Amino acid sequence: MVALLRRRPLVSFFVIAFAWTWAFVIVFLILFPLPDIDGRTLPGDFGPLIAAIVMSGVVVGRSGIKQLLRRMVQWRVGLVWYAFALVGVPLLYITGIIFVPGALGSFKAPDIGSIVLYPVLYVVLLIIGGPLTEEPGWRGFALPRLQQRWGPLAGTVVLGLVWAAWRLPNYFRPDWSSVNGQLSFSGVAVFFLAAVAFSVVITWVYNHTGGSILMAILVHASINFSQGLTGELFPAAKNNEVAPVIAFVILAVVLVVATRGRLGYAGAQPAPAAAPAYSAP
Repeated sequence: MVALLRRRPLVSFFVIAFAWTWAFVIVFLILFPLPDIDGRTLPGDFGPLIAAIVMSGVVVGRSGIKQLLRRMVQWRVGLVWYAFALVGVPLLYITGIIFVPGALGSFKAPDIGSIVLYPVLYVVLLIIGGPLTEEPGWRGFALPRLQQRWGPLAGTVVLGLVWAAWRLPNYFRPDWSSVNGQLSFSGVAVFFLAAVAFSVVITWVYNHTGGSILMAILVHASINFSQGLTGELFPAAKNNEVAPVIAFVILAVVLVVATRGRLGYAGAQPAPAAAPAYSAP
């Protein structure tokens, strides 16, 4: 079994991630719903993190796991990347929302109490909303191997599609489906397009920050936070995903054109957990 996992590390990673998450969602959130369980978070979302830790250990051993954990706290990057992740992403999301008919007219200014709680909400969403449990797998383990095999653009598109497919069972849950376009062709299509566009943006940040999983986590957390924030600030546009997705698609296209599809990728370095390949700029 270990030999098989080592021969196909990327496929094995995806199988473990999907098996863990899909089993939990299907059994405990769809077939036999557990009471008082927030299905957006624990423990189903641990699939990518568990898969990344297992496969890093299988491929390299303890040093591979330590390397993965170090990249999760790789914070020495340019301030511009923190500004983009923490300010730029929410502003882009809001820019998309304001083009929704009636959104501006429904604007509701937050009170002081809400503003004070925003940083707390951001951290909570970062920890239990998906970024912390997903990005070590998607960007920490899978992306470097996909870039090495198929190049940055094709590898990112593949990862975006896989990322969206990983969430598919949740469309059979009314609570999740209602805020993600419903179980319809258009709803699922927008969701897949969003995952690909988000992936392009995260790859661009990841490659420019020396493979920092922390920065990927922050961008992901800002996307999730912005979704809730815009629903509160612009009630008429609550749960509208089309306009923000268009904004991110435009940004993704600009990044692809500006970087000629490289998205900051420096070349065919060995994948992390195979050999140290990245260093902070």
